[in-house]
Amino acid sequence: MNCARKFKAALMGLTIGLSSAVTLAAEKRHSEAHVHGVAEINIAIEGSKADLEFRTPAESVMGFEHEAKSESDKKKRDAALQTLQNKMNQMVLFDPKLSCKFSETKTAVVEEKVERSKESPGKTAHELGDQKKAGEHREVRATSSVTCGKPLAGSRVTFGVTKVFPEIHEIKVQVLSDAKQSGATIKKDQGDVRL
Repeated sequence: MNCARKFKAALMGLTIGLSSAVTLAAEKRHSEAHVHGVAEINIAIEGSKADLEFRTPAESVMGFEHEAKSESDKKKRDAALQTLQNKMNQMVLFDPKLSCKFSETKTAVVEEKVERSKESPGKTAHELGDQKKAGEHREVRATSSVTCGKPLAGSRVTFGVTKVFPEIHEIKVQVLSDAKQSGATIKKDQGDVRL
C-alpha cells in the first residue's frame, strides 16, 4: 500500500472516529437537554479537499420537530431542506483565494432516539404524560464535499449559518486534518476556525 493510500485510510479511520465521538457527544447532550438554536459542523480535511457534516434540531431550520404530515408542514420542511442544499456554501465560508467548489449537498430529517425523563429514569416523556410525544425530536442533517484549488491547511473558515437560518445562534465546530484536530464554538457567525 503506497503512502497516499495509507494516509487516506488513516484519515478515514480518524474521520469515522471523530464522527462517532461527535455522535456520542451529541446523543449525550440531546439526552441531557434538547438544545434548539445550536448546530454542529464537522469538517474533515485532506489536502485541498474537505468533507462537511451539518446537524441541528429540526426546529432550528424547519420551525417544528414533529413529522411533517400537513401540506403546510411539508412545504416548510421542503423549503428548509432546499435552502440548506442551495446555501451550504454561504454557511461555511472558505477563503476565496482557495477557489473552493462545493459538491451537491445531501440532506435528511432524522428522528432522534426517545428521550428519557430526568425525573423518572426509564420512563419516556410520553409515559409520564408530558405534552410532547416521545420520539418527536427530529434532527436535520446535511453532508457536502468541497474541492479547492489549493491546500486548506493553515487557512481559516468563517460561517454564515445565522444569516441563512436566523434561529441558529451557536455552532459547535470540529475540524480534523492530517495535522491536527480542533474545535470551537461560534456564536452568531462571529469568529473563525483555523484549518
